[in-house]
Amino acid sequence: MRAFSVSFSIAVAAALLASCAGGSMSSSVPGADSGAAKYQALRHAGAVSIIPRSTLPKVRKGLRGRRAPAAALKGIYAADFYANTILGYPKNNVANGPPICSESGPTNVNDLATDTIGNLMVPAAFAGVFVYTGPQMCGRLMATITDTYGQASDAAAVNAATGPIVVGNILGPGYVVTCTVASLSCAQLTPSSQGIGEVAGVGMDKNGNCWADAYNAAFTAVVLTYWAGCSGTGVAATGFQNTGYGGVDVDNYGDIITFNWRGTAGSDLWVYSGCNPACTSVSDDSFSNGPAIFGHLGRQSQRLVVGNYLAIQVDIYAYTPTSLTYLYSFNNGLGQSGDIEGAAYSPSSKK
Repeated sequence: MRAFSVSFSIAVAAALLASCAGGSMSSSVPGADSGAAKYQALRHAGAVSIIPRSTLPKVRKGLRGRRAPAAALKGIYAADFYANTILGYPKNNVANGPPICSESGPTNVNDLATDTIGNLMVPAAFAGVFVYTGPQMCGRLMATITDTYGQASDAAAVNAATGPIVVGNILGPGYVVTCTVASLSCAQLTPSSQGIGEVAGVGMDKNGNCWADAYNAAFTAVVLTYWAGCSGTGVAATGFQNTGYGGVDVDNYGDIITFNWRGTAGSDLWVYSGCNPACTSVSDDSFSNGPAIFGHLGRQSQRLVVGNYLAIQVDIYAYTPTSLTYLYSFNNGLGQSGDIEGAAYSPSSKK
């Protein structure tokens, strides 16, 4: 594990909150009523990207790395935070070809995700969570779920159409909520005793347990919070070593994969077993082709797709719980606005 000072990410988080919430940070997470009231104040300040815009490239350059070999790509979604279109890419994209379909409407998307069916979930800042029907790429809009707890930044589910969807809200104090298509609404999960100050990523396993990767309420450390059955009061995971926050996913072995974004120092993928609540470290690998803060595994957990925001492209890595190897990239159709954070295979891993 490389040395890293938490101060950079905390400073970024503090700056984002100061600019978007009047500079006031709470040391505890209030209840649902105050959450809804705070939402009304926050949404008028405008959505924030997890990646500070000042760190993004000013000019789009050529593809960094290699193009995909034949038959390498499954269905993949990618999002640009400043655009209002989600792009879908084909199974085969040998020559870095253009997207084959798109979903219009959602904007200010930090991350997106699919479930085990292939339904697409798009947390669109203050506009709520857009759910699209799978398994076909770019299916019809199934529902738009109202999230009154802040700026939605990430989502996860086993089956978004019939079960709970866990959603993280970035603006502090952060909220983790569960939403359903049936109700078109969300309810707050109670955080652990450490509280939650700002949420980056959330994940859910096949048994319906869920996790959130976030700063604690005091913004002094990154914490992973676990909810058994994605309900009740959360428990802070022990043995969690990340020094920066980021996305969360679950592989087919039940391992928890977490993105450790270290700002200008790059990012790593930490893999843990357990975390319910005790974590055991499995591996720690750097993203060799450029930093990533979000990404998701494919159906067989053999490929990991990530958004490379510095190169303005999507990168593909070969994944095992103990190794991460860069394979290839594509960028055709991406980069009009310049902040590619979210990318996901469809369908997701079996978790």
